[in-house]
Parts: sequence; structure tokens; C-alpha cells
Amino acid sequence: MDAVPATAPPIAVITLAAVSITADNLLRILVILLVAIVLTVVLRFVVARVIRRLGRLPARQLGVSNSAKIVLGQPQRMGQRLQTFQSVLNSTIAIVIGSVALLMILAELGVQVAPLLASAGVVGVAVAFGAQSLVRDIISGVFMLVEDQYGVGDRVELGSTGAVMAAGTVEQVTLRITTVRDDDGRVWHIRNGEVMRVANESQGWSHAVAQVQVVPGTDIAETRDVMTRVTTQLRAEESYSDAILDDAEVRVEEISGAGITLRWAVRTRPGQQWRVASAMRRRLTTAFAEQGIQLV
Repeated sequence: MDAVPATAPPIAVITLAAVSITADNLLRILVILLVAIVLTVVLRFVVARVIRRLGRLPARQLGVSNSAKIVLGQPQRMGQRLQTFQSVLNSTIAIVIGSVALLMILAELGVQVAPLLASAGVVGVAVAFGAQSLVRDIISGVFMLVEDQYGVGDRVELGSTGAVMAAGTVEQVTLRITTVRDDDGRVWHIRNGEVMRVANESQGWSHAVAQVQVVPGTDIAETRDVMTRVTTQLRAEESYSDAILDDAEVRVEEISGAGITLRWAVRTRPGQQWRVASAMRRRLTTAFAEQGIQLV
């Protein structure tokens, strides 16, 4: 009588045996992954909670002196800087916990982690020659955060030597990459080490500027009075009172046979200069027409 062939083991068992993974190893790997995910979520939640509380604290409780307010700016600027730190801390948490979890998983798979860590120095020297730009990006990112050159929500113009790399609103900042969305909606990913100069339009204050050119022979004093009066009216309105920080400066920019050019400038809050300048141009056109002042 022929012997009954033994039942073939499941494919899953053969596969696991081939790579020397037991059920206990799988369970421990799943636990490691679960703990890493939970720890990442918890730490990010704690960071977000601390950042929100710091954002609600007045400057004096944060130890900010009057002279330091020039650097930190208004509460909105402080919030942008805290948001930038939160973004960097979140990415750092993910990298650190992910690296530790990866080493633990390799140990569960039978990989000798100790020699791997011991040889990290030698490998690091070899990799360093090919990763100099990465190190430069990270170091530049650290100094950028410490010096508060820009943060999330700032409108900036980033450039290298002799060229503009990108101009727009900062959407994300990490230790290696800065993400900027320009006015056309395009997203630029710029390495921090490539940024040689930064023009930040969102720190401290901005200038709203409007120029008008009137016909030759126009009474300059009357024209300046009209521009000053319109500025006072604009600043008295609720929608613009918080945007305008100071009285306007009106000066004669140029006198020629084609006409007289006057320059109007006022200090505004960051990001409000375009709105204020647009409103001023509209109202000056109406005010000049009422006073009989002719524009070129």
C-alpha cells in the first residue's frame, strides 16, 4: 500500500523559515512599530500643545525685553516663529524615533547592530565626502532658525550669488529644505545651504508707496495738503487704522517739463503695504478731481 504523502506546509511558513523570522520576532517587530508610531504622535501632540501655550503668553513672561521686541516683532511674528520651530521639531522627532525603531527591527531580524554602529564612524567619513552639501544645508537651517531670518507665513525673496532663486510665501521650513509658494501658485523646494541672501517683507514693518505726477504749474503746497488730508482720513477708518503705523511722508520726487512727481510713503504693518497703497491711489484720484488738480 502506497504511503500517504505528508501534507505540504503552508507557503507562509516556508517563506518565514527562509528568512529566519519566527512568530515571536514578528510580534516584537509589530510592537516596536506600534510603540514608535504612538510615541511620535504623543510627542508631536506635546510639542503642539507647548507651542500653543507659548503663543498665548505675553512677551514679558517669555523673557522678551523691549530691545528684543525689535527682533521678535509683533505677536503675529512670534507666532510665525513658533510655528517654524514646531515644524522643525516634528521632523526631528520623526527622524530620531524612526532611526531607533529601524535599529531595533534589524536586531530582531538577526542583524548584528553593534558592529554596524561601530563601523558608523568609518562609514560616516566616507559618506561625508559625498554629503557635504547635506551637512551645509542642515547647518544653514540651524543658523536660519536661531537668527530668525524667516519663518512659516513670511513673504520672502531668496537668492544665491547674483540671482533670485524664489520669491513668495514660506509654507514649510525644515533643517534641510525651505518650501516657498510664489505668486503663480508654484511650490519651490530650496535647499537651505543654497540660500546666500534673504529679503524678508514680513519682519517689523513695511512701506506703502504711491507716486503721482501732476501737470507743470500745479500748486505743490496744495497738492501736498490734499495728499496729507487723504492719508488722515484713510488712517481714521477702522479697516486701515491698524494697518498704518505712522504719519505719511510726502515729498517732491522730480520736476521736469513733463510734470511734477510727488512721492507718498507711509509705514505699515508687514504684508499690508499693497492694500494701503492701492486704497491711497484710488482716493487720491478722486480727491484730485474734486480739487481740480490735473494728473499727467
